[in-house]
Amino acid sequence: MTTKADEDELLRSVALQNATSIRIARQRAERRSEAYLAEAQRLSHTGSFGWKPSNGEIIWSEETFRIFQYDRTTKPTVELALQRFHPEDAPLVKQTIERASQDGKDFDFEHRLLMPDGSVKHVHIVAHAERGESGELEFVGAVMDTTGNKQAEQALRRSESNLAEAQRLTHTGSWVWRVAGREALHLSEEWYRIYGFDPEESMPAWEERLHRVHPEDRARWQGTIDRAIDDKSGYEVEFRIVLPDGTIKYIHTVGHPVLNASGDLVEFVGSATDITERKRGEMLLDGEKRLLEMIAKGDSRPLILEALCRLVEELASGSLSSILLLDAKTNRLRHGAAPSLPTKYTEAIDGAVIGPCVGSCGTAAYRAEPVIVSDIASDPLWANFRDLALGHGLRACWSTPILSSAGKVLGTFAIYYREPRSPTPREHELVEQITHLASIAIERALAEEALRQAQVDLAHVSRVTTMGELTASIAHEVNQPLTAVVNNANACLDLLGAAPKRPDERGPDSLADFQEVRDALAEIVDDTNRASAVIARVRQLAKKAPFEKTVLNLKDVVTDVCALARYECATRQTTIRAELGEDLPPVLGDRVQLQQVLLNLVVNGMDAMNAVEESKRVLIICGRSQTRDGMPEACLSVQDAGTGFKPGEMERLFETFYTTKAHGMGMGLAISRSIIEAHGGRLWAEPNQGPGATFSFSLPAATEGAVEGGTAIGNTQS
Repeated sequence: MTTKADEDELLRSVALQNATSIRIARQRAERRSEAYLAEAQRLSHTGSFGWKPSNGEIIWSEETFRIFQYDRTTKPTVELALQRFHPEDAPLVKQTIERASQDGKDFDFEHRLLMPDGSVKHVHIVAHAERGESGELEFVGAVMDTTGNKQAEQALRRSESNLAEAQRLTHTGSWVWRVAGREALHLSEEWYRIYGFDPEESMPAWEERLHRVHPEDRARWQGTIDRAIDDKSGYEVEFRIVLPDGTIKYIHTVGHPVLNASGDLVEFVGSATDITERKRGEMLLDGEKRLLEMIAKGDSRPLILEALCRLVEELASGSLSSILLLDAKTNRLRHGAAPSLPTKYTEAIDGAVIGPCVGSCGTAAYRAEPVIVSDIASDPLWANFRDLALGHGLRACWSTPILSSAGKVLGTFAIYYREPRSPTPREHELVEQITHLASIAIERALAEEALRQAQVDLAHVSRVTTMGELTASIAHEVNQPLTAVVNNANACLDLLGAAPKRPDERGPDSLADFQEVRDALAEIVDDTNRASAVIARVRQLAKKAPFEKTVLNLKDVVTDVCALARYECATRQTTIRAELGEDLPPVLGDRVQLQQVLLNLVVNGMDAMNAVEESKRVLIICGRSQTRDGMPEACLSVQDAGTGFKPGEMERLFETFYTTKAHGMGMGLAISRSIIEAHGGRLWAEPNQGPGATFSFSLPAATEGAVEGGTAIGNTQS
């Protein structure tokens, strides 16, 4: 039978076993908790510590030992911890710890650790101050290894910095805007710079952003975005924006749609690139190309200069351009081009004499160097023209002299603005490029004018020289009809002297005598007309007549030249034979100039046969119809039987000053070719199969309309 004592013993035994189980369970739970805590600290790189300033006792968790890289057997102390702090941070850490131990307040700081291997760690330490029942101060805290975070932050900052720098260098801003309400969610710093908004202020509203778009591009820009919203698609568009100061920029924008899980369009993400420099470069390049083409094809100088001014006004927003040309004889500036300046202003300054204080342009031409006037209202150079300029709303004027390749002032190029301002480096470059183009255009025009005048003078000299060579022939041609006139006149006198004095004395032969007088008088008229025709031909060749194209029969030109060269042929024992086809078409040309060309070829042919046996001195003028590139032509050839020319000389025969004659000028063939080419034809030479050479020229056949009309006036002189 169990006694009460046995029961009590059993209860004590069970209680002891339960207590042991509970203690074991608690220990196991604590160990698990400690293990979880240690794992959590390891994963979060966060260690814990305890510190009693009164006795310097410090307790570190396993992760804290790992962070500071001390062995677990090491007894941690404040001095030991301070040894790990970076030399640059250690004094501040020490000061923080000392103040905390004195004030008994929490502390929180971030500093660096310098590890034995030289690597650097960033740690964030937080400690909470508390006092026990005895009032003793104790700190409990945590130390977190933030190296990874710091590196990530630094990498992010570097990335953001690199992105910002990349955007700055590429002039590309990024943006995000919500479709609902179209409000901006993000605008990068570069976007603000491009659009001219202040990043310190709130994000500009949709209407403000829309207002920046150039009025002429606004509808197209708005339409592109509306279509992208309707189609839930990306968009890409180029347009212009206008800043508050009037500056115009060219923008290239790309937008990408962002949809939610339901497929609804939420926002657009994209970029805006300032392509102004590229666009202006393209515009300048295209403008230069157009201008050079205009110069090359011989467009008029006023047309080219106006195109130059308009190009600058397109590239430099708000500018008004002007080109003045210097008259070197009078030292006056004359109007060249100013498409956008007020007409009354350009008329007022036309003819201004250059000098040391004559506005921007007169001074620039006088100094032969650029003159920048940023404010006309206050600059002394504009003292005599200030009221004129201000009265037309002109406030700034930068003038650059247009110099020839030899450094001679040809004129000035000026940019005006309606507000005071100075040129930017880019505008300086633009002005340099434009003045260079202007100098090319002006020099080209002057050179062409000088060339035309030289051609006129040389052609005249060539004709006079040729006539000099034909002096004997001309004298003979005129002398023959004049001699006949004298003889016929004397015969008339003789007949009249033998006639009866009274009517009743007339004999049977009197009618025959009067008929002889009539015949003699008719011959006098014919011979006089013949002499007049010779003199007219000579005068035509000798004078500088306007270049007048008329419908010509080349047979008449051949007849004229043969008549002029008749006596020269007789003197040189040379025969001219004309073989002109019946189908020789009429041409549109200047009769005098074509006479000059044919006469020059005939005289050259005679010269080539000077050393040839007299019986073989035959010149053949052939005329025929032909086609070239499907178009009808008239062709005249002069074939001689002379010495010909060497194969290497063929290409040089038409060069200026090249001659095969002992006393030749080397001008005749060069001038003849320029005349024929001015008529739209060509002149060439070929060696004959036998002795001698053949010189030919072809001219386009006159159209039916030209034949009916009869005349076309040219604008050059021969």
